[in-house]
Amino acid sequence: MTTDLAKKECVPCKGGTPPLTAEKVAEFLGQVQGWNAVNDHHLVKEFRFPDFVQALAAVNRIGALAEEQGHHP
Repeated sequence: MTTDLAKKECVPCKGGTPPLTAEKVAEFLGQVQGWNAVNDHHLVKEFRFPDFVQALAAVNRIGALAEEQGHHP
């Protein structure tokens, strides 16, 4: 089943919540470009920017989204 990840909201894990299976991680990774899962757990992606100002703007946008979602990577 394909899910539109952009429409999902972050739901904080509670104690005892099992991590995603490797199969579920692979399913979600198939829906995004450039992301990888280290040990089927930690998500990573490299972003490159032409200058510091644009990199800082991206970090601020990501920070605002994290704050909105109540999830701070």
